[in-house]
Amino acid sequence: MNHNKIIILILFLFVLIFSLNCKIFSIEQLTVDEIMDRVKEKRVEYQNSKTQAEMILIDKNDKVEKRELLMFEKEEEDKISIVMRFLAPKNVEGVTLLSIDNGDKIYLFMPAYQKPRRIAGSSKQENFMGTDFSYEDLSMDYQKEDYKKELKEETERQFVIEVIPTGEEISYSKFVIYVHKKQFYLEKVEFYNLEGKHTKTLEIKEVKLDEKDKITPIKIELTNMLENHKTIMNIKEIEYDLELSADFFSIRTIQKPKL
Repeated sequence: MNHNKIIILILFLFVLIFSLNCKIFSIEQLTVDEIMDRVKEKRVEYQNSKTQAEMILIDKNDKVEKRELLMFEKEEEDKISIVMRFLAPKNVEGVTLLSIDNGDKIYLFMPAYQKPRRIAGSSKQENFMGTDFSYEDLSMDYQKEDYKKELKEETERQFVIEVIPTGEEISYSKFVIYVHKKQFYLEKVEFYNLEGKHTKTLEIKEVKLDEKDKITPIKIELTNMLENHKTIMNIKEIEYDLELSADFFSIRTIQKPKL
């Protein structure tokens, strides 16, 4: 084989390899909707759940307060309802939150008053029982289909997506979510207020994979930059698909001494 033929063969092989790499690269390019679909696919599928957790509050002086809580959750037609009760310490024992259909209706029951209070309007922006979660945060769905989403950046580790809320009144102008590229879960969410200032950051610090490769967050940290305050949630145990009464997620339930 002469010198010219060798050069032509090398060039042909180079073009072939390059074209194959381009095809592979193009196949792996995901749209923002495809990324969010994969995030949804990686979630554990359930009708309802029961979670036992530890909540840790850390203030600007590094003072620590630990709480024990029990939470029930139901998902139906992309709408989530929650019952959350503090079990300890004594100063919050029995305080129970009810959030119905993604926060459409929210009630807070405090044993000392013996009557649930409706949380509505601007009250939803208030912090829930000294935590860094506002009432609306607890029911926030950053993946809502009618929210405007744009892929802003792709790093070696994450997809960075800007989410603009539309069609409802909430106290945030946008979220920036960071999706883990290999495991497809929301690794971090940044909250921006109506003035465009970054005020909070939620981070999933630890996750657990089940036998179907579905993901459950087991350590969550929410940092409030304005207050220099942090709330940590450590998930101890989760049960799925329990036998719950049809009216479990109701005002009647949160007034009961035992859930």
